[in-house]
Amino acid sequence: MSDKSSRVITRQQQAVMVIDDKGTIDKLFEENYEPIIIVLREGPMTIKELVEKYNQIAKEPKSEMTIYRYVKDLSKFDLVVEVGKIITSGQSATETLYGRTAKIFWNLTDKGDYWLKDNNVETLEALRQLLILYKENTKISKEALADLLSKTANKSSHELASFFEANNDKINSIISKFSFKEVDMIFDILGNLILLIHSKDFEDELEKCGC
Repeated sequence: MSDKSSRVITRQQQAVMVIDDKGTIDKLFEENYEPIIIVLREGPMTIKELVEKYNQIAKEPKSEMTIYRYVKDLSKFDLVVEVGKIITSGQSATETLYGRTAKIFWNLTDKGDYWLKDNNVETLEALRQLLILYKENTKISKEALADLLSKTANKSSHELASFFEANNDKINSIISKFSFKEVDMIFDILGNLILLIHSKDFEDELEKCGC
């Protein structure tokens, strides 16, 4: 980009977007679209910049035309939007900048269901074995562990969603100075702290699974 070029941002991101629509969540994590969401954690980009970053992490490289189509598809779900322009002095043409509508997309669909599905039995068993390795001479029930993980996942998700919806503007001012990676980490830790605050709610489940 020329030294005479400047980035003009015309739309600011919200801090957190709470998503409770399964179709939007499916689009968010679809194999061809997810790299765009990941790459845009770095900030607004042109299509050319997106293509370069996308092809560094995606399983299959895509053309500029394909990435543009993906961006337009994501915009229909209000996940990616035009956020500004690159303006070059002496030129009438501008380049469009695209960005995520929010720093964090919070999935409010039932995360706990993940642990109750048959196709995740191997993951659950690996967790059970690791817990036994950590806490020697204990018996941990796989069924009770699934129940515990299901309840804690949904508790954390719904508590955070309510918090985000009630305080989005204040949250945005608090996290605005942090990078996208740092914001992800902050909310992961916040979710864990919320579970600690509500730890008494899970005493029975912890006892049942032998944790």
